[in-house]
Amino acid sequence: MGDYEIRQCQGCFACWFQPPGKCVHRDEMEFLLRAYLSADVMCFGSPVYSWNMTALLKNFVDRLVPLKSPRLVQEGGDFDMADAVRRPKRHVAVANCGFPGENNFSIIKAAFSCCEPCLEIYRNCGRLLKTREPSVRPAVERYLEAVRQAGFELASAGWVSGETRERLETPLMSTEEYVRFLGMG
Repeated sequence: MGDYEIRQCQGCFACWFQPPGKCVHRDEMEFLLRAYLSADVMCFGSPVYSWNMTALLKNFVDRLVPLKSPRLVQEGGDFDMADAVRRPKRHVAVANCGFPGENNFSIIKAAFSCCEPCLEIYRNCGRLLKTREPSVRPAVERYLEAVRQAGFELASAGWVSGETRERLETPLMSTEEYVRFLGMG
C-alpha cells in the first residue's frame, strides 16, 4: 500500500449515494479496491505503534467504506453497516510489537474483529525476529517455520491446525529475559 497514492477518507459517505460504491477521491484506491474484492484471502498486516495499526493501514481500512451500504445491521447487540458487495471470503490479521505483553494488541484485535479473521498472528517481543544473536535464532527460526506452516495450511486446506496455532503462540523467551535483552530493565 505504501507504493500507492491514497488520499484520506473525508467521512462524507458520498460513496454510499453518488454513485453508490464510488469514492469522491479518484486515486489509486480504485485499483486496490478491485484487488481486495477479487481476493479469496485478504491479509491485514501491521507493526503495532502505540497499541494500534499504522496510519497507512488505517487509511486503507477507512477507504473500504464504499464497500458498505447505508443500511444498519445488528448482531448480538453490536451495530455495523451492511456489506454492499461480497468481500473476500477469509481475512488474516498479522501484527508484530516490539514490547512484551498481549495488552499491546487489544486495540488492533478489536479493529480486526469486524472482519472475523480466520487466522490471527500477534507476535510480541518482536525485536527478536531481527536479531542475529545465536542463542535466540533457533527459537526465531522455529517460530518463522510455524508462520510458514500456517500459511501453507490455510492455502492448501482452508484452515490452520491446533498444533500450528499453538506453535504460533509459543513465547520466544520469557518477558524478564526479553526486558534484559532490550536493556530496559
